[in-house]
Amino acid sequence: MHSLSLPPGGSLSRTELFLRIAGWPVAVEAPEAGALGRLFSRFVVSRDVAGEEVARLRAVPPAELRPEPSTRTLPRTSRLEGGGVGLAGEDYEATLSADGRQAHVVGRGRFPIETVLKVMLARALARRGGLLVHGVAVAHQGRAALFTGHSGAGKSTLGALWGQAGGQVLADELVAVWPEAGGGWRAAGTPWNVGQPVEARLTAVGTLAWDAASRWEVQPAGEVGRMLLLNALLPEATPAGRGGLLAAAGRLLSEVAPVRLVFARDASVATAIQGALGHG
Repeated sequence: MHSLSLPPGGSLSRTELFLRIAGWPVAVEAPEAGALGRLFSRFVVSRDVAGEEVARLRAVPPAELRPEPSTRTLPRTSRLEGGGVGLAGEDYEATLSADGRQAHVVGRGRFPIETVLKVMLARALARRGGLLVHGVAVAHQGRAALFTGHSGAGKSTLGALWGQAGGQVLADELVAVWPEAGGGWRAAGTPWNVGQPVEARLTAVGTLAWDAASRWEVQPAGEVGRMLLLNALLPEATPAGRGGLLAAAGRLLSEVAPVRLVFARDASVATAIQGALGHG
């Protein structure tokens, strides 16, 4: 398999889709490309990519259809000969190349494609020293804060309240973060749920808590780190993959302010965010 490079003025076919997520270009070739294009419309890019290295995901239907499960779990992973990675789900299978830039998926529907896209994105971010985190990222005046936590911690609620106040929500499901070459970190939205194709300078990373009054607090890095590691997508279940995730999380916590946002379910949370991010 080879990386995709289109000729000047070239375009993708009806069964192919070109996306750019957090600066990562990927072409998806699948019967579901049309449906994915509508779902991910904000991240669809149609332009000349001559000379640019583009990841490729190719999905094909299985020879024998397996029933779609009522519930989904994380795919089983295995290390393949040559350094590639295998993924096995309830009704699909996939292989990823050693460099993480090529994937072949055997399955039907959007779910297998989206799952493998997330793994590929996590690996692309890992190559940059970054992370793909289950959380919510809010931005104000070009500065962003990433918050993560257990289910029910308030990630979606915070995103909704900030959006209702006219604030910019980068993402409320999966957030891409990575270090910049000249120093500092960036945060960007991803296509899932309300994600936006926007990035901002990451100035805070933290957790959430409920209270009757909203406030922004300093929090020990260790407390943030434990929750961050629980919610960062592991790019590959190998010692190297775990080591890379730990190194990226450690660097993030040493370079970006660890905080806690305690908030009420009202407009006061917008005031707390504006006050903190507005002063950088």
